[in-house]
Amino acid sequence: MIIQVIQHDPLLPLGYIKDWANENNYQINTAKIYEGDPLPVDETFDLLVILGGRQTAYETENYPFVVEEAEWLRKLVDENQSMLAICLGAQILSTALGGEVQRMAHMEIGWHYLYEVEDAAQHPLLKGLPSEIRLFQHHQDFFSIPERAEKVYYNQNCNNQGFVVNDNILALQFHPEIDAIGIEEFLAKDQIYEPDEEVLVQTEKQIINDEKFEAGRKYLYNLMDNYKAVSYTHLTLPTTP
Repeated sequence: MIIQVIQHDPLLPLGYIKDWANENNYQINTAKIYEGDPLPVDETFDLLVILGGRQTAYETENYPFVVEEAEWLRKLVDENQSMLAICLGAQILSTALGGEVQRMAHMEIGWHYLYEVEDAAQHPLLKGLPSEIRLFQHHQDFFSIPERAEKVYYNQNCNNQGFVVNDNILALQFHPEIDAIGIEEFLAKDQIYEPDEEVLVQTEKQIINDEKFEAGRKYLYNLMDNYKAVSYTHLTLPTTP
């Protein structure tokens, strides 16, 4: 199995996805957009993972790569490519499918509860995942749900937290992939925001909590196992590494 990664930001790497792939002896290829790597438009892969970033999906004059990436993602959706899109990646995927990305009235940073919409658990990528879970968030923008997609996650802070397309594409506003090392590096190098209940920003002490990281790891591993199961059903991914 070949996993192709689109990485937009050096502070937001694969995290637990890399651990899962290594434990399953799967190949990972990474295009580092922040270093000027081109999109892997001529490559063949089984699963595309589009990671987050501190850029925006709508300031295309500042981030021109977004336009090309959205066009490419639209083409891959039409080709039934399996995808996992996270945070900025999910926002770009939404715009690729005709959705919109807008600025929220507040930031959402730290560990916040996510909830599945009714019947979301019936989707093959969400099989066995908890209907309610507290995972890491770091965003001030949010996506709309494209016409081709179905909403699967929400919370009281941001109504659109996840959507699916077909049975092999999932877009998430939150970060199940992030591990303790990644959080510490992110907090050390990113802008530190003053905690404020109104804008839903937690303190560094609140954020660094091993129990919550373990919940994220279990969620992520279960999710990736579901991608593997879907690949067997479709026979679009190899059944052995």
